[in-house]
Amino acid sequence: MRILVVEDEIRIRKGIASLIDRHTEHTVIGEAKNGAEGYEMALKYQPDVIITDIRMPEMDGLLMMQKLQEWGGSWHFVILSGYSEFEYAKQALRYGAEDYLLKPLAPEDVTRILAAIQEKIEAELKKNQGMPEKRLRDYLIENDLSSTKELAAVCGCSEYGAFRLICAYAGNAGQEDKDVCLDRFQKLKQMFSKQKMYFFFTESTREFICLLEDQNWEQIQGELRHKLLGRKLSGGPWAWASGRAEGFLELKETYEDLKARYVYAMVLGYDQFLTKKRTEAFIPESWQYPKVREKQLQKAFYKEERTEFQEAADGFVEELSKARILPGQLKEGCMKMVNFLTGLAQEHRRGIYEQLQKLNTVRQIGGAVTFQELTDIFCEVVGVFLQHMGQCEDISNYTIKRTIDYIRMHYQESISLEGVASVMDITPEYLSTLFNREMGENFTIFLKKFRISHAKRLLKGTDKKIYEIAQDVGYADPKYFNRVFKEEEGISPGDYRSLQH
Repeated sequence: MRILVVEDEIRIRKGIASLIDRHTEHTVIGEAKNGAEGYEMALKYQPDVIITDIRMPEMDGLLMMQKLQEWGGSWHFVILSGYSEFEYAKQALRYGAEDYLLKPLAPEDVTRILAAIQEKIEAELKKNQGMPEKRLRDYLIENDLSSTKELAAVCGCSEYGAFRLICAYAGNAGQEDKDVCLDRFQKLKQMFSKQKMYFFFTESTREFICLLEDQNWEQIQGELRHKLLGRKLSGGPWAWASGRAEGFLELKETYEDLKARYVYAMVLGYDQFLTKKRTEAFIPESWQYPKVREKQLQKAFYKEERTEFQEAADGFVEELSKARILPGQLKEGCMKMVNFLTGLAQEHRRGIYEQLQKLNTVRQIGGAVTFQELTDIFCEVVGVFLQHMGQCEDISNYTIKRTIDYIRMHYQESISLEGVASVMDITPEYLSTLFNREMGENFTIFLKKFRISHAKRLLKGTDKKIYEIAQDVGYADPKYFNRVFKEEEGISPGDYRSLQH
């Protein structure tokens, strides 16, 4: 055990230290000449046992004990007392002293009392094994309403001491990744054995949490950055955050603040701790949503070009990764592209659209914490498209399949049944018959619905003027476009746009 001796008489103080050194395996980590000095040394060195005299100048032993008890933590006191001071000793026992030693000291009394205290400490450690971590988890994650004083006592810390809280969002980390993390922190605990350190994983929030006394932080931070942060784990990089709490009263607030900073790893990286200073210093740059990627994806989709579709999707992810914008803006950009693709599927490929609906992309993108999680959702959407592209779905006739592809590529132009039939190298009459049989409606009605569907998307998703949208979907005359739109939808394009806002 680590022992602090507080005694104003230097001869007795040195004698106790010598006796402990000669007759036990315990270590005297400090000697104080009065209660005031003993109080300061106890807070600094956190001894297992404090052997203290009662009557001393500046601050007596009873007041020192009282102040340390008020500070919090788990203290073990042994009182030094003469026969004339026995009433003081009894009062000290009421303050929580374990036992008392009568002067002059006998070696066997000292060894007996220290052995009893050590046995008690070992029993407490056995009883509380894993208890600090459980209570911390309950307090931070489960909103347990236990007092911070009680929590501090379980952790063997002062309620008002300074602490570091290290938190990491581990995402879908497997056990192998977790073992790497636990091993590194176990080694840290051994390296810095004199300071309190508790750590654990919590499955409900997919986090790793470590609480440690605020000592040796620069060295600990360097160790973690060098050997753990940014490491290529199988489940992807983790978002690490750290903050300082002035006492247990600030733990909950500090934890909630760190959780809110995880998403900044999307733009600040994963090889350093996300701190209040780093995140608040981040200045976002301007970024233009890449509309050209929408056109590339749309064109590849219409042509059933899987490779081009994948390349356009990869290009979007790369541009998103380089954007120096706020995490919320990254999510908005991803959501915008996913909405575009969902609209594309809804208009043209019911099978893709129905499968996308099952992904619940709005909830997933909103809940994404790391950049990998964000892009995984987008890639899942792309994967659904790639799975279906090249399939004819319900269109069994190859000529009609080619006709639909042609409409998708040229609907902005002036096309007709006769012109498409010429491209297909068949007569207009035969194409009309095939189209009605395969699609259940004639060519002209299908083309009109196709164009109006695109017009609706442009009315909802852009600020283009109505005459510009008319031209974009193949109507050179805006007045004719307005009439066709109203016949199809029951309201004018302008009224339709107003209803969307």
